[in-house]
Amino acid sequence: MQSEYNFDLSNIDSELASFAKRGITEFALHDRRFSSDKKELAGFLKKAARFAPDVYYSIPAKAEIIDSEIIGLLQNLFCSLDVIMRGEAGKKFFLDKKLFSKKAALLNNAGIVFGFLMDYALSEGDSIKGFRDRIDFALPLYPNHIDFEQLFSDKKEAKSTAIFSSQDITWARDVAFAINVFYSEGRAVPWFNSVLKPLKIAPSKFFSDFAEWQRCNNCGYESRKKILDASHKEIEKMQVVFLEEKYSEKRLERLLPVAVDLVRINGAFSRLEGEGEETELKLSFNPDDLMSPAAFDIAAFEENVCMEDCRVKICVANGEPDYKFI
Repeated sequence: MQSEYNFDLSNIDSELASFAKRGITEFALHDRRFSSDKKELAGFLKKAARFAPDVYYSIPAKAEIIDSEIIGLLQNLFCSLDVIMRGEAGKKFFLDKKLFSKKAALLNNAGIVFGFLMDYALSEGDSIKGFRDRIDFALPLYPNHIDFEQLFSDKKEAKSTAIFSSQDITWARDVAFAINVFYSEGRAVPWFNSVLKPLKIAPSKFFSDFAEWQRCNNCGYESRKKILDASHKEIEKMQVVFLEEKYSEKRLERLLPVAVDLVRINGAFSRLEGEGEETELKLSFNPDDLMSPAAFDIAAFEENVCMEDCRVKICVANGEPDYKFI
């Protein structure tokens, strides 16, 4: 159960210690005091590990305060770090690519699950070009998710300016929703960059095309309530259909068996770990090959790895996620 309530900052120890009694298993921390102050965040992480180590934490933080100490403390918890990649309303936002690249590398190397908190048309001087640039920069860093809180909050409504028109805002909103569905809810992080590479298009172009596909298929932002209730299996079907269209459009049909296998086997493992759901799959390649570093380059994989039609069941074996041939 996820719980967000008025957390008593003056009595953090007892609040955290009460989580088990309250039945709280997930907790999202929303307080600028912790997201912008390294000392405060470090103190909270230490107390969380001491008093409520079994809770899943969602923790936002500015990139500037993430260092080896914070990462070491995060490793003691079951958590996701949401790195803030946005400005403040009325203030100009500068994307420090060197800073974010460094912090993402530290988090990836440490095995910390992290995503980015982003926005559009809220910071002074923001533009459609700036929005595209952020998307194209962020996706190659392998974030687990990208969240746009303004998609679901009336409190953060974007307003048009001379450099970010109302038409631009609609486009950015639709692209943000496309990212939310295809990438974040679609759990695409293990395979997205590999699947995108052969298409030779920028992530912002890919998601712009997916947003258009959503509109044409009545599953875009206007239908968000229905789409957000969709299961991962349903989203995966959308991913596969759209990828089939994009690869055919680029005359890359020969690579489709690899791309589709990657989507389906990673999706099956994610459902096994997330929902405890077992899945039977018909694959064109051996699972060991698909889950190896060789699959990072789909074109090279298709050229050098022999096809091996098989049926497998993604399941738990000896207490670990695994597969068996059926």
